[in-house]
Order: sequence, then C-alpha cells, then structure tokens
Amino acid sequence: MTGHELYDGLKRIAEAQEATMRQCRIMVAGFKATGEQDIRYMDGFMDGLLDFMDQGSDTEQLYREYLAYISSFNPEEGKRRFLDLEDSQGYWTPAVIAAGMVAREVHQGQKDKGGNDYFVSHLLPVAQSGFTWKEKIVGFLHDAIEDTDYTIEALFRKIEDTLRKLSTSEDEAWKEEFDMMPFPGESIYFPSDDDWQEMGDALAILNYHTAPNREEYIKRFGENQLALKVKLNDMRNNMDISRIPSPTPKDYERLERYKSEYKVLLDMLPPIDLSDNLE
Repeated sequence: MTGHELYDGLKRIAEAQEATMRQCRIMVAGFKATGEQDIRYMDGFMDGLLDFMDQGSDTEQLYREYLAYISSFNPEEGKRRFLDLEDSQGYWTPAVIAAGMVAREVHQGQKDKGGNDYFVSHLLPVAQSGFTWKEKIVGFLHDAIEDTDYTIEALFRKIEDTLRKLSTSEDEAWKEEFDMMPFPGESIYFPSDDDWQEMGDALAILNYHTAPNREEYIKRFGENQLALKVKLNDMRNNMDISRIPSPTPKDYERLERYKSEYKVLLDMLPPIDLSDNLE
C-alpha cells in the first residue's frame, strides 16, 4: 500500500466516524424530544459509537449523554451501562493493577500445593477470570486475609497508596502490568467508600476462618453475588489438578469435594434473563 492509498483509507475512516457522530447527535436529540424508551431500538443507532471510542473523547461524551437519557427512565439499566462503559474504557484498570501489585507483594514467597509461585499460579488466574473490576480486585485479594497478617482495611490502604503513586509516576511501565483489562488512559479512578465497603463485605464472606464449618461457609455465598462469583473463579482454578505434579489420593478427594461444592455455588447464581425487552 502506498502512502497516498493509506492516507485515502484513513480519510474515509475519519469521514465515516464523523458521519456516525453527526447521526448519533441527531438521534439523541430525537430520543429526548419524542420520549423514546425502546432501548434495543435506540442501541441500533448508538452502538456504532463503541467502535471508535477513546477515553475522554467527544465520542465518549456523546455516549454518556445517551446513557444519561436512559437513566432518566430506567436508572438501574443506566447505572449498569455507565459501569460497563468505565470498565471498557480502562478507567478502573489502574485500580486493578494496584491491587495486583499489592497481592503480589503480600503473598511473596508463598507456594501452592504443587510448589508453584502462589501469585502466578492462583491469584493472577482468579483475578483474570473476573468479569468486572471489582471481581478482579477481590480475586487478587481473596486469600490475603487467610494467608497473611493483613486486615481488609490495611490491604485497601496499601492499594490506595499504590494507586496514588501510579497516578503521579512519570514512568508508565506499570500500565503494562497484568494484561487483563483495557489499556489505561490518562484518567485514574479511586474506589469510593461504597466501593470499598462492597469489596470488603465480599472479602469477609470469602474468609473461611470466620465460618463455623465448611457447610456454613459454602451456604453464606448466597448472600453476596460479588463474593460468589469470585469463589466460583477460585474453585475453578483449585480444581485444575494439573498444578500438582504428583497428585495424591488426598488431592483427588479434595477435588471431588470441590466439584460438589461448585455445583452448589452455581445454583446460587441468578437465572439469566433472556428477555428481548430491556425496558
């Protein structure tokens, strides 16, 4: 491809994106003027913005305006979409990276049952399996209360301290740590008090030492969906017996218990809503 052909190709892409922006601006104004509330219908016009959206861009601001309109008649759906947008644009990636750095530090030197580095073989895969940023952070920290001397509050302080250092660091090499979320942009979000409380509640439930027995421990995950989802990710990794070079009968016995408990936990997940109506 010649330089002229490349220029023409990029020009066509830019023109197509600008045309999409103009159309979406008109559509958002129209939705508001007519009181449109068919979200699936509106998405058919607005989803095109997601194909070329960057953090802090005019495209993102227009899409946020659209989500604000959805929130005006469906607050729950609007909030869910705002959170998804922030995840997809990398606003929460720095917080996840900071949690990973803290987890790696506090578990330094620990090994799993197969003699592997505990952070690499277990904590990192569990965090990577998380769907949201909170599932990833709790995934990194889920064993810290049981296996280290840190309290939940102390761990959260370390994460905030790490996040402050990252936000002022001139060396941006940290942005390439733990390739598990969208690449972070310039903006860095700090979890709110409510966010910390939600993650703290999940970590408290995940702490086996506070349960009277294994049965009660498993049962209480029905009280907290964040803890439940992290526990399912935790157990899937624990059921990977290939991490142990020479499994013993005790290892296989534990595996069967995990399989049984995993089925119980799966039943605690809410049913999937297959309805086409998002209103």
